[in-house]
Amino acid sequence: MSSEALQEAFVRVLMDRGYAGVTIREVAAVAGVGVGTFYEYVANKQALAALTIHMRVKRLAQAMGAYVQAHQGAPMLALVQGLIDAQLGLVMDEGAVWAALFMLERQVSSPDAYRKHYDQFVALWAQALSASAQAPAPERVPVVARMVHTMVYGWVTQSLLTQGPELDRAALHAEVQRAVGAYLAAL
Repeated sequence: MSSEALQEAFVRVLMDRGYAGVTIREVAAVAGVGVGTFYEYVANKQALAALTIHMRVKRLAQAMGAYVQAHQGAPMLALVQGLIDAQLGLVMDEGAVWAALFMLERQVSSPDAYRKHYDQFVALWAQALSASAQAPAPERVPVVARMVHTMVYGWVTQSLLTQGPELDRAALHAEVQRAVGAYLAAL
């Protein structure tokens, strides 16, 4: 519970003060734990930032994985569009938080950690494509999965980072759906 409380407190302080304004003392106070407890869970502010990002990404990946499992055998375009809906819904419901975390990820995550998260999502897209009716040929699945993830992740992250969380959610969603749909139709 304390680890989760620290992560949620970190997000609250991050949103109020920005990363430079986050202090261990304030995060611990907002979480309702002592500074000593903070250090039982994480070594420093950067480690807490990385853990928070990792756990948010992990929850997003789990939700997407559950969606894929529940919709195996669906037509490819329907499954992919539903997965985009699920992913965008979860991210955009907390657009300001995700925008802050996407920016912060570039500061605190190692290239290996970033690559691991990226590859995890590519694997989810590969699983979705393989589980669909009209799946691409098995040898094409990895390339198609990487392209679909690049389109979705790239459009969402860059939109949040450059336009802010107040962007037109419906327009963002429509453009992602259109781009991915056109790509899949061209296969």
